[in-house]
Amino acid sequence: MLKVYNSIIVPAPIEQVWSRICDFHDFSWAPSLITSCEKVGEGDGFTAGAKRLLNGVFLDTLIAHSSTEKRMMYSLNEGPSPVSSKEIRNYTGDLHLLPVTVNDTTFAEWSGSWESDTADAVDYMNSIYRSLLGDLAAEFGGRR
Repeated sequence: MLKVYNSIIVPAPIEQVWSRICDFHDFSWAPSLITSCEKVGEGDGFTAGAKRLLNGVFLDTLIAHSSTEKRMMYSLNEGPSPVSSKEIRNYTGDLHLLPVTVNDTTFAEWSGSWESDTADAVDYMNSIYRSLLGDLAAEFGGRR
């Protein structure tokens, strides 16, 4: 099992940050990397089974969504190389927020795990998660 993990401090209270990212079908907060986010099929962006197509190439399915835990988990069903379905299997992404109570900010962590015969996707996914978390912090006036 291969894994990646990235985190950042977002300079805003957790409820504000969650409110901005909680819709699986809305990636407007990540303009440096996500140029399009299309809803695929029926259902809303808050219910397991929801699907989205990012930038016309990443097909994701929402596995779990919890406003209480401030967490969403998803599978990556298809993507470009090195994360295509021919190269990786059983991809699970996990975006989770935690409050930093001492200064009312938010700790955001994003991880992914999958099976593969090579580690080719590790640097690729780390760069994606770093960029997305940088956009999230910047959305609230933080540093990328």
